[in-house]
Order: sequence, then C-alpha cells, then structure tokens
Amino acid sequence: MDSVTTSRTPHRIHAQALLTLWENGKWKQNIRGWTSADTNGNTDHTSWSINQNFPDGSRLCTEWKDLSGRVSPGMACLIIHR
Repeated sequence: MDSVTTSRTPHRIHAQALLTLWENGKWKQNIRGWTSADTNGNTDHTSWSINQNFPDGSRLCTEWKDLSGRVSPGMACLIIHR
C-alpha cells in the first residue's frame, strides 16, 4: 500500500487525523500519529505516504479530533485483502 487518505465533513477548526492498525479486532499500533488536516470548503482531509504491507484481514482505521482535543465517535476502516 502506497498511501492512505481520509476525509470528514463538516470542517472543524484545527482538525487532526490518526491512522492505526488493528489485527484480530485489537489495536496493534499507530501507523501515523495525529496529523493536521487540510481543508477544502467544508471538508477536512489528510493523506499519508506509508509504503508498507499489512497482514491479510487486518484493518487500517482513521480517527479524527478537533481543537478541543475531543475525538469524534467512530472510525473509518479499510480491510486488507491479499
């Protein structure tokens, strides 16, 4: 996998995103730490270059937080298939 991009709407001031790896339903590691988002209109987005391979069935998940440090509920996840 070369890169991962995540986005969210609506825009939040000083939004940041985190990229994590989950295996067998459990957190495994942070792939990329909290990264400031770019904004396009009402959408925040963040992209990371990763150039890594991940085990079959693992999940790459993103989370978002805002200026207050409050993490938004839910995670967007991508399941790795080999």
